[in-house]
Amino acid sequence: KVATQMRDPTPSPPPGWDELTPREQEILRLIATGASNREIANTLYISEKTVKNHVTHILSRLNVRDRTQAAILANSMLGNFSDN
Repeated sequence: KVATQMRDPTPSPPPGWDELTPREQEILRLIATGASNREIANTLYISEKTVKNHVTHILSRLNVRDRTQAAILANSMLGNFSDN
């Protein structure tokens, strides 16, 4: 594994990233910018309740306690995956 990482310096996505739906990935990116549920809902033209449901799934799949941890994880790892 170390040899593979040395050959391919591109980091892996965070654990659980592949389990997120494209919409959840989009919401996680917005969480990382500091957007509130209401701001996310307005940006994506969905209800605030739908955002809350997505956030619950994101936290569970990434195995984090709260949106702050999710934002920290996203900011530290997703810069290289922002186009995925």
